[in-house]
Amino acid sequence: MIEWTPALSTGVPLLDEQHKAIFQWLAELESAAVDERTLFGVYALTRLKHYMREHFAAEEALMKAAEYPGLGAHMAEHAKFRAKLGELQIKSIGEDISADTVEFLVDWLTNHIAKTDMAYVPYLSS
Repeated sequence: MIEWTPALSTGVPLLDEQHKAIFQWLAELESAAVDERTLFGVYALTRLKHYMREHFAAEEALMKAAEYPGLGAHMAEHAKFRAKLGELQIKSIGEDISADTVEFLVDWLTNHIAKTDMAYVPYLSS
């Protein structure tokens, strides 16, 4: 089962709570894929897409306030991921969510949090 782990903690309570919620939506998406529930998969992916938009905005605002020098590159990575989510959402309307889609999302988010997000942590801590 997909779940957030303490190893992904940024130490920023707001962002950690949002990351936990993202992993909950991923678990819902995984459930939809396993059970081949197309309509629920579309719903879960749509909710994930909307939640990611809110999360990225909050994260980017914190990085901007902290004058994080990697903000531009980080925002570009967010934009690319949002575009990919849009593509996946459209694809999900016509077919079940695949295990490959879930795996891609989990891998991307886990790597993004563990590497890219962790780079701004020292700036938010100071």
